[in-house]
Amino acid sequence: MKSRTLANLSLIIRHEARILVRDRTLPLVCCVLALMVGYGLFVGLAQATLRDRMVAQVEKHEQATQRANAGTLQSVLAGKSALVPFSNPANPAAMAGTLSGRFATIPNAPLATLAIGQSDMMPNYYRISYLSKVQFMYDTEIENPWNLLSGHFDLAFVIVFVLPLLVTTLGYNLLSAEREHGTLRMLCSQPLSVATLLTGKIVVRMLALLTIVIPLPIVVLLLVRPETRGAEQLGLMLSWSALVASYALFWFAVAALVNATGLPSSTNALIMVALWTLLVLILPVTMNLVVGLVSPAPSRTELASRTRVATAESLREYESLYSADYRYASDPEALLVKDKRIEVPSRMRAFFLAKQRVDEKIEPLLERFDQQLLQQQRLVDRLSLLSPAILVNEALNSIAGTDSRRFVAFKDQTEAFHEGWRRYFSPRILESRAMTVQDLSSLPQWHWIEIPASETRWSIWWRTALMLALAFMVGGVALARSSRGSAGF
Repeated sequence: MKSRTLANLSLIIRHEARILVRDRTLPLVCCVLALMVGYGLFVGLAQATLRDRMVAQVEKHEQATQRANAGTLQSVLAGKSALVPFSNPANPAAMAGTLSGRFATIPNAPLATLAIGQSDMMPNYYRISYLSKVQFMYDTEIENPWNLLSGHFDLAFVIVFVLPLLVTTLGYNLLSAEREHGTLRMLCSQPLSVATLLTGKIVVRMLALLTIVIPLPIVVLLLVRPETRGAEQLGLMLSWSALVASYALFWFAVAALVNATGLPSSTNALIMVALWTLLVLILPVTMNLVVGLVSPAPSRTELASRTRVATAESLREYESLYSADYRYASDPEALLVKDKRIEVPSRMRAFFLAKQRVDEKIEPLLERFDQQLLQQQRLVDRLSLLSPAILVNEALNSIAGTDSRRFVAFKDQTEAFHEGWRRYFSPRILESRAMTVQDLSSLPQWHWIEIPASETRWSIWWRTALMLALAFMVGGVALARSSRGSAGF
């Protein structure tokens, strides 16, 4: 019995493939999918290349600034030149500011081309100084309305939004077309079950789509991006392939369930489009509204108001030090290094202390901001169980390294580096200790620490497993219904 079923399944697959090729439906759909996958890859590669160039330019600027500071400092220590305080590398307050040219950067993940995710809305570098965190980390909107509205036509968009429509195109009339042509009763009179017939039709269509949507991106990435050839990246590509296959299987299972109802092809098409609209468009939008109501985004107005109040209080606290001190204009000797000491103008010292005090006062509010954003992400994770589109999109972003967790980790590491930067310069500024060439070489260095691979794998595989479970559950119901209703066909 099992061998006969397999033989029938193989026969159906071959026959269905010949029919689809001859009426040009399958080649046309595959060509459309290939074009969309190619364009999505092009957009992803362009965005990844742009961000790579940004990081490279930032690092190049940082290295050039360090070389220039080293040369200027040697000249100042030799007594050959004396500069204004803000451009004097011997002045620790100036070096703690923007003169050092220090940046915190986050590199693109090797598979960033697969999904743009939040990379177009989140910064990939911060300029480090003693300024308040609010000034250089929270000076942009948490959400970019235009990007949230339009997004990018990247590969993730093709998979999440377009692939289900192509499945609908190929699968809305799996059984209804046979019934309308009068061939279904004839087929059922043979030693062939409707479940086997339905399975064979799905297999040939699904394999055709997956042959385009999975190998094409992988081959292009392996050829164009050498960093994707490592063992870890190959494992992520395997996870990506399993995720895409499970998502396609889910939509074919939905098509099978719709066909098993015995309705006409036109009705099946309307139902499939309605389900796509509900699961891919309406549910995600509704969930965004629910997340916004249950855990609203932090108030930018409150942050700006509290920052202004804290800044005003800090100005009053160090008012005596903020007196204009331009003695160096008439007495350039005041800027020279003497016995490893340098006169740090009181105004610059006050500026350093005031920014520290602003952060101390704003820190509770920033912590509340972070907690609100974390609650939003947790709520999205829970609600994603209701929407296959969100479930798959979150997993695709995790594979590409463009998900919110990676950018939150970048922000947290930048904050820690910012605190270390201040700790390094605080005693030098308060004690008026001049910077030396050795100090320049020992400045705190930024090192990005990647999210543990185990955490990323878990984020991907539990979503993939859930997607497969949904697909098998819907498919099982479809096969059972088709088997029970075979006599009525």
